[in-house]
Amino acid sequence: MSGKEDEYEKLLAEQNLKDRLEAPQTETARQRKWRIVKRKFAEVQVYAKQGFIMGSLVGGGFGLVTGLWAAVQYKKLSMIPISVIVSGGSFGFIMACGSMIRNDELIAGEYQQHFKFNNQEVPIQQFWLNRQFE
Repeated sequence: MSGKEDEYEKLLAEQNLKDRLEAPQTETARQRKWRIVKRKFAEVQVYAKQGFIMGSLVGGGFGLVTGLWAAVQYKKLSMIPISVIVSGGSFGFIMACGSMIRNDELIAGEYQQHFKFNNQEVPIQQFWLNRQFE
């Protein structure tokens, strides 16, 4: 820079930021794996919540229809909310479980490149079946 001071260095000197800049943190393999596990667990929780909400809406709608039918047939209006709550909760639970299972398969697909057996990529299930424990 032909005798001219660097603008960035000048800014750092003025604001006294050199003392605040830190070297990047290094993490061990165990910390990295734990960070990945926590992130994936958070993703599973999100998918489970979404599945529960969708299932409870569909189940609640079906429960509303069957509750209205039962209320008209038996002349009891208390059948409607009971039917909506029970159907919504049941189908919501089933959809939450299904969403978690589906999410697990999506996660496994992301890490397919890490599963190698004799330097060849194999499906994860086959990897665990063929793995030789030492």
